[in-house]
Amino acid sequence: MSNWANIVGPTISSERTFAEVDKTNTAYSPELETAASFFERDEVVIDSSDNLNDEVTKLIRKNAELPLVWRGARDADWGLHNSLFLSLMKANGVIGPEAKPREAQPYPSEDQMVRTERVMIDVARDEWRLDGMSPLELLARLQHFGAPTRLIDVTRNPYIAAWFAVEKHDDTASKDGRLFALATRPVPSKSRPDIAQIDTTIRLEHNAGLALPFWHYLETSAQRQAADWGTGSKRRVWIPPAYDPRIVAQNAGFVVDGVPMTSQKTAPYFKKRTSSDYWKKADLLAAASIFTKTNHPATRPGPNQPNFSPTFSWRIIQKAKEDIRGVLESRFSYSRSTIYPDIAALAAYLRDNISSIAGRP
Repeated sequence: MSNWANIVGPTISSERTFAEVDKTNTAYSPELETAASFFERDEVVIDSSDNLNDEVTKLIRKNAELPLVWRGARDADWGLHNSLFLSLMKANGVIGPEAKPREAQPYPSEDQMVRTERVMIDVARDEWRLDGMSPLELLARLQHFGAPTRLIDVTRNPYIAAWFAVEKHDDTASKDGRLFALATRPVPSKSRPDIAQIDTTIRLEHNAGLALPFWHYLETSAQRQAADWGTGSKRRVWIPPAYDPRIVAQNAGFVVDGVPMTSQKTAPYFKKRTSSDYWKKADLLAAASIFTKTNHPATRPGPNQPNFSPTFSWRIIQKAKEDIRGVLESRFSYSRSTIYPDIAALAAYLRDNISSIAGRP
């Protein structure tokens, strides 16, 4: 087995918090209608481009030393999931909370994610002969071409994330959007001031000499906790090489983490909006495939015992989308052609808009 301890760095999460991990499935709480129900407690509403700028500026000023990455979703009801987790949800027959099922839901586990990734990598190397690159780069390239992976697309630019949240699509034109800011490490405490110096950036040399991604060598809950994998502490971010123009244009990267390891000791940190009760395991997984300890954007977060990294969320109301999109396009030159500067995006644009193009003088 590879010495994963030399790869993952110092442990941030609490061993006691994850000493007894809950591996059973649960049903949803009655209050969970969509993933948005989980985020409502700490979300802020954005209703204009000026409001967007104010909110981004306030958060950054209040948390100047907290490293952040950003993500936009065109529908506020969507969760914060990677595509592999979503694919396995479908394969497992998970029923979403909007259908109000009463039975426990078979959400994917970390073991199932790893098994699936291993088969995907074997197929890529043995059948497609793509064996000349690191496992991380292989996953990134697969992600780019639409294969399901555990990589979550993010950007280091909040306004690019906002553009994705208000991007024009017929299927979400009538929906509110959502903007996320994800801290990549927890807030330091008096007992752990060293947290401020921990870098959660993944580099290709971290996997040097490994046939598989480093998290495949974490075989037990104890090893995963020691590596801060699935604990909500380290939001590992990989900024891939600029092998595709979209990576540069979007200031893009990937958040890489494990499926949340829930326990009785994690539950009190996920309170519901209107009661002192806590969200269940199925509620957390319906909202995200990684731990998302939400914090109100107007309040500077403090340290917490498990060392969860903060998550901030804004709901962009539907009526504000056009205004925000117009400002981002006119002031920042963000458009489909600049965010997706490749021939594949051009071909898709021409295919989807051929009728209007044909009618131009």
